[in-house]
Formats: sequence, C-alpha cells, structure tokens
Amino acid sequence: MNKLPLTLLLDREAFWKTLRGGGVGWAGVARMAGFVVAACAVYGAVMAGWRSPLLVLYAAVKLPLLFAGSTALVALFNWMVAAALGSGLSFRQTLALAFAAMTIAGWILLALAPVALFFALTGVPKTGAAPDNVIIYAYNMMLMTHVVALAIAGVAGNAILYRGLRSTVRPNCSPICLFAAWVAAFAIISCQLSWILRPFVGSPFLEVAFYREDAFRSNFFEMVFTKIIPALFK
Repeated sequence: MNKLPLTLLLDREAFWKTLRGGGVGWAGVARMAGFVVAACAVYGAVMAGWRSPLLVLYAAVKLPLLFAGSTALVALFNWMVAAALGSGLSFRQTLALAFAAMTIAGWILLALAPVALFFALTGVPKTGAAPDNVIIYAYNMMLMTHVVALAIAGVAGNAILYRGLRSTVRPNCSPICLFAAWVAAFAIISCQLSWILRPFVGSPFLEVAFYREDAFRSNFFEMVFTKIIPALFK
C-alpha cells in the first residue's frame, strides 16, 4: 500500500485487514514514520513560532524526535510483551501498529496547527511590549493550548491503537492488557524524553536553546513528585 497515512485516515478497516495479512512491509512502516516526522515538524514549528526563528528550527526537529523516537525506543519492549501474551504479532506488525497510532496523532496535529498558529501570533505580546504579568498569562494560556492539542492527538492515537490491537491479535490474547502495557511504556519514555528535549514552546524570559543546561540533572518524575504535587497541597 503506497498511501498508508491516507488509508489510515479514510479506511482504517482496510489497513487492519492488510496488516493482518502481512501486507504492511518495512517500506510501509517507513512511510508512516516519515509522515509522523513531517506532521510533528510542522506542529513543532507552530509551537515555537511566536518566540524566534531559531526556536522554530529547534522545535521542528525536537517534536519529531519526541514522537518517533519514543515509538522506536519502546518497539522492542512492545514486541516482547506482545509475544509473551501470545498476540501472534511479528516485530514488523508491532512497529506498524505503533506508527499507525502515531500517524493518526499526526493528522490531528496537522488539523490543529492553524488554530495553534492563530493563538501564537495573536495571543502573546512581545517581551517588553506589555507588563510581565500579562506576558506570563498569555504564555501560560498558549502553553495550555498546546498541551490540550497534544492530549487530543494522543487520545485519538491511542484509541486507534486499541482498535487495531482488537482487530489483529489472536483470540487468546487480551488486547486491553497489551494496550495498557504499551501505553505505560510509551508514557514513561516520552515523558522523560520530553523533559530532556525541552524547551518546545520557549519561555519569554529565558534565552533560546536547543535544550536546558539542567536537562540531565534531574528527570520528569522527580519534578512531578517533588515540585508540582507538593505545590498543589500547600
């Protein structure tokens, strides 16, 4: 199938049927991965477009690294879990399912990119053009816009992943258990990778950089459990 990303958007049942029959080869997996990289590059550029051209370039590189990199990093684990649960999936089918989910997420991000760009261009004043509290408020609102957009893309992708597992695994394999293990592994890896690769949006009061100087000094989970959660209960 030469147009897998479009097939996933328009006729997913045809895609699942082809996948079950082993018709999605490595070239098909590569096409889906390429689409994910391109879609994430577009949305990454939109995320950073308000800040500076340099950060646009950085984010257009880093968001594809986050999505495609996380998928690739957990691929072997996913296949091992699938084999242990008796799914009957080959490594290639496992990777194809994961990138199918990311492909749907990529379509969602492309659809939301114009909306995010509108907010970025109209909602955040330039540093020095407004009081700091106004800039901080606008920045936080834009940040939440991107969080919601990425969450929508993630939920849509995971919904497709679950449906794909139900359509392709053997009857003796529990799709919900396999789905839960895959999503948990992806969430752990992607959260930590996003921490290392930050910033994506870019603070209005910090210098533009490819990654923060403290990227490897702590981790995402330490930040959540030592800073964010305690702050909620003060």
